Amino acid sequence: MSLSIAVPTVAIALFGDEVSPRFCFAEKVLVVSFEDGQETWRNVVSLGEPWLPVRMSQLSAMGVSTLLCGAFNRAYLPNAERLGIRVVTGISGNADAAVTKFRRGLQVAQRSRQRRG
Repeated sequence: MSLSIAVPTVAIALFGDEVSPRFCFAEKVLVVSFEDGQETWRNVVSLGEPWLPVRMSQLSAMGVSTLLCGAFNRAYLPNAERLGIRVVTGISGNADAAVTKFRRGLQVAQRSRQRRG
């Protein structure tokens, strides 16, 4: 019997090379996939439509499980949760640094699971 483990995919709302202060104003996201705590794929994607439900559906279609941004309109959090997207706000600074911190968190969680199981 093989276990299927979801590959985490994170989207970082972009403002140039930085994390966007607000998701609703970001024109692009950096989408990064990880497997076994290591980055396996990355791409910058244009968001197009500024309406948040459309943007969240677009992220969901790409398999995004976590969205990192500076701020997010609370009224749309239930929509994100229904789509299986965890929204993490309060992120700032360089987008690549945010990816590195996210990856380190995945590696810590993976080591913890290995010790338990």
